[in-house]
Amino acid sequence: MKTFEEATVYFRVTYPDAGMHFPGIESFVYIGKNLSDEDREDTWYFQPARDFSKKGSALTEKEKDRPVTCVTREGVDEMLSIAELTVALEGAASRLRSRKDL
Repeated sequence: MKTFEEATVYFRVTYPDAGMHFPGIESFVYIGKNLSDEDREDTWYFQPARDFSKKGSALTEKEKDRPVTCVTREGVDEMLSIAELTVALEGAASRLRSRKDL
């Protein structure tokens, strides 16, 4: 199982095309695991990096309705470190170079 370091940036890559040629990257900051009494299974909490950088951790702010993404075991492998992001992007670049229709 993956481990995450608090206050560290992680990335989620999505692909709008079936061939996985064109990556979309979202940046998040890991803020903790199983933070709610309502968590029925292991849940990792990530805050959008833009919000974290502007307002600090959603855990320390008194402001309500801060954006947080909760990820369960099925999706936790989609949260990538910078090294894993590099590999994912290299893969996308390789797939794009090998396309015959470009």
